[in-house]
Amino acid sequence: MTNKRRSSSNSGSNAANLGRKYKKIYFLLFLLCLSCTLPKSEITQPETPPVTEKGAIGILLSNREREPSPIVGIIYVKTLGRTGQGLAEFQRPFGLAIDEQNRIYVADAGNNRVQVIDDTGGFITEFGGRGWQRGEFDHPTDIALSFQRSYRHLYVADTGNNRVQYCNFIDQIFYVLTETVDDTPLDQPEGIGIGRNGEVYVVDTRNHRWIEFNVAGVPVATRGSFGRGTEQFWDPTDLAVDTQGNIYIVDAGNHLIKKYDFSGNPIGTWGSEGDKLGQLREPKCIALDDWNYLYVTDSGNRRIQVFAPDGKSITEFSAPTLLEPAGIAVSKTGHVFVSDAEANDIKVFQVFR
Repeated sequence: MTNKRRSSSNSGSNAANLGRKYKKIYFLLFLLCLSCTLPKSEITQPETPPVTEKGAIGILLSNREREPSPIVGIIYVKTLGRTGQGLAEFQRPFGLAIDEQNRIYVADAGNNRVQVIDDTGGFITEFGGRGWQRGEFDHPTDIALSFQRSYRHLYVADTGNNRVQYCNFIDQIFYVLTETVDDTPLDQPEGIGIGRNGEVYVVDTRNHRWIEFNVAGVPVATRGSFGRGTEQFWDPTDLAVDTQGNIYIVDAGNHLIKKYDFSGNPIGTWGSEGDKLGQLREPKCIALDDWNYLYVTDSGNRRIQVFAPDGKSITEFSAPTLLEPAGIAVSKTGHVFVSDAEANDIKVFQVFR
């Protein structure tokens, strides 16, 4: 009996010692993991990123239904394209869009065409050429893809021709969406966005307004006039629509971002002219990621700023060779594509969460 008790006691003591050893090992591994961060020289740190609720575990249908995942940093990865008129070459590239196969659609404004490239910069196809007939463009500045209708549609802000054109990818025949709304001809429209139910939103830049079209292409709402008020604009350049139907307008002349609900009622305004975090100088375009973070090309400050949906500043990022950030698009894999209108190429960044 005594030997059995000793054996049992020794076994318990050994197990306890072994347990303490494993705890020490796990603790050391945990410390190592915390120290394995990206080099500070390569990463942009957010000021105060949103934090998800601790201990909240559940089965969620999509990222869009979760609390925002904090952005750890954003780094420059590579550059696509170069100056020219050939395949995968650009002159004053502006608006960007990404399809479900990570193909990048580029409003190649200086070459009066839309180019499609892959995420390595390889040429796939192109649309258009200089002119005023259907399927021809004059300085196109933005593009948008719609997946909600029976066929996938491509929309082009044909800025120099004062109109918006669209085509589906079955027959690839272009049609004019509109040239006049409320008896007022469009004047250099620069931005297009697609709503959650397939609505089409157009920024009518020189008329200082934005217009909503239903899925049938009929204008159903017009908002804005020239000025500095809540519902006024000075040369707005782009817009984006989030998963709740909220609309974000880039009010470039006033150096602001303005937010409206799905009915067009004003919700909030943020920004001011300057170069501090949260301030803007000649912002150009805006894009949303899967978490509804807003990415704004702050052109006059040669950077991109990231905001939460409520306008809170999250972070900023850039690259030494970024000269005039214009268009922007964010892929589901966290790649941020930024068209550089002065360098005539596309800069690629990676978001880390």
